[in-house]
Amino acid sequence: MSNQLKVDEIKALLDTAGVEYNDKATKAELQELLDETQPKQEEPQQEYTVVHDFKDLEDGSRVYFKGDTYPHKNAKKPTAKRIKELSTIKNKLNKVLITEQS
Repeated sequence: MSNQLKVDEIKALLDTAGVEYNDKATKAELQELLDETQPKQEEPQQEYTVVHDFKDLEDGSRVYFKGDTYPHKNAKKPTAKRIKELSTIKNKLNKVLITEQS
């Protein structure tokens, strides 16, 4: 949302959204509340190619085979720590298991 809005415009949008706020709140505080009401645009999930078969113990023991896309379509987004584990030899198999798709 644009920071060019005036305080009364922000308050009107918050009222329309049904968001309660302190009448003495600063413009920055009101803007933050308004931003929280806006739907967040998720970044597209980065995909990786499996380069060595493995069982993902953090994804319901799902088995990935060489050539598969990681993570699978319905998987939750893996953490940066998990990606680092799988894309380096710092995992239980001591092998690089995934590489970034280009």
